[in-house]
Amino acid sequence: MASFGHVAVGLLTGRLHGGAPKATTERRRSSPASWGTLLAFAALAALPDLDVVLVALGAADGGSIGHRGASHSLGMAVLTGGLAALAARRFGWPPLRTAVAAAAAIASHTFLDLLGAQGKGLAIFWPLSAHRFHSPWRVFPDAPRGMRLLSRYGLAELATEFGLFMPVTMYALWPRITARLRGEPPRLRVISGPGTPSALAGGAEAADAHDAPVRSTG
Repeated sequence: MASFGHVAVGLLTGRLHGGAPKATTERRRSSPASWGTLLAFAALAALPDLDVVLVALGAADGGSIGHRGASHSLGMAVLTGGLAALAARRFGWPPLRTAVAAAAAIASHTFLDLLGAQGKGLAIFWPLSAHRFHSPWRVFPDAPRGMRLLSRYGLAELATEFGLFMPVTMYALWPRITARLRGEPPRLRVISGPGTPSALAGGAEAADAHDAPVRSTG
């Protein structure tokens, strides 16, 4: 697959995760996940394909660190989930929910590639086994790599994938789109200092705190 389908599912994962918990039920319903949260999970869902960079740098394409090798395994999904849980407190996110969402983002990449129409098998059970697996069901287009993506065949496959995953993308982004249509200002803000959320995780939550009235102590 090209990256669009993976990014679309990552955005959906970010919406379902929701970012940092909101203070009240009413705010939880009215405040969508921040752009930082959505983009973070979109990046996670596309992360396994960084193995093509290793191949370009000289790694054996058929080895464990080659394309669709270790980075596409369920073991990598579990490892990523564990690391995400450790990092969750830094962003004010619930560790368990973050671990599950991060592991699901990586695993979704594996699942979609398994259903690709063509392409190499995946080392799903690495490091227990280096054997590569194919699914008997081939559903999604498998766009060619490199400059071949710009060929007529590659662009046709990319257009097909775009059409298939556009509904998923629109569903993931709809709360943010409707917020913009209502005229709400962007909520991705950079805040520094100990104990404060970063721009990546705290967009919507930080803006809510910033806009709250200040009580006089005098």
